[in-house]
Amino acid sequence: MMPTLISDITVALLLVATIGYVAVLNRRLGVLRDDKAKLEELIKGLNAASVSAQAGIAGLKQATDEVGKDLEKELALGRSLRDDLHYLIERGGVVADRLEGGIRARREEPRVAEMPPPRAKADGKVTQLHAPADEAEPRLSQISRAERDLLRALGGRR
Repeated sequence: MMPTLISDITVALLLVATIGYVAVLNRRLGVLRDDKAKLEELIKGLNAASVSAQAGIAGLKQATDEVGKDLEKELALGRSLRDDLHYLIERGGVVADRLEGGIRARREEPRVAEMPPPRAKADGKVTQLHAPADEAEPRLSQISRAERDLLRALGGRR
């Protein structure tokens, strides 16, 4: 009887230890089940955040494409204006050189005597004496009105 009693006590002790171990394991599994629910909620939240982030990225990509197109249009307009300005600067340089040459030529030419004041004839008509036609007229006809105005303005500044 003794050997059976020892084996029964050993089995009973092992059963008590197993029950204790199962109780601890059950508590841990309960915590895992609770954590599993929390983990599922966390995964759902992360999934929703990733979907909204993808939508945001798509929106940003579309916005950058639109801004890029607008920027290209502005750059094309800027290039066009730059080319126009270069052309105007070149043309302005040519006109300035022509005006400078005309001014130098006028400075180097001998001055024509002042025109005398108009004279009245016996019949009451006023006549004007003109400068020699070979010097004054051809030169004035070669200069446009704008150039004459500019020359007058430049002459007034000196």
